[in-house]
Amino acid sequence: MQHCKKIFAAIVLGVWASQATADCAATFDPFTFCDITGKGTVLRVCHDDAIVTYSYGLPGETPQLYLSEPIASVDYHPWDAPGATSGSITFRNGDYAYEVASFFVSQPFADDIPSVTHFGWITVTRNGEIVEKLECRPEPSRYEYGGTLYDQMIAQGMVWNGYGRGWTDD
Repeated sequence: MQHCKKIFAAIVLGVWASQATADCAATFDPFTFCDITGKGTVLRVCHDDAIVTYSYGLPGETPQLYLSEPIASVDYHPWDAPGATSGSITFRNGDYAYEVASFFVSQPFADDIPSVTHFGWITVTRNGEIVEKLECRPEPSRYEYGGTLYDQMIAQGMVWNGYGRGWTDD
């Protein structure tokens, strides 16, 4: 059974990475994608070894909002919970903050086929007050395994010290 899980993870990665790479700049890796429920818009968070980008808008069109930050200064919080991989990343633009939270939850096996589902949301605040909360449409996941933003931060000499201290350059 463990072997089946590893094969499934590799297949999911291959399918997801092919689709995801098409939506990120050529040299960027996907961090999370979100189809916004009821809006017809999409959010794409991508990164390379130095920059993280936030792109929001209609699919296939110029983004309505595009933000980028250096990896070393981005507000990224990795989380792990039993049966789930998750995290949040916050981008700032003037008085506004855009917190993107993503959860990848392993589902029970059905007919011996493992499944991973992606859930998430974007919380938009202005001067600390919530302006809007956009929900991601739950869907079978385009799950990233390896080459993550976490790995890039570690490669830059950053250390995750938990929520009390966050990332430091120890």
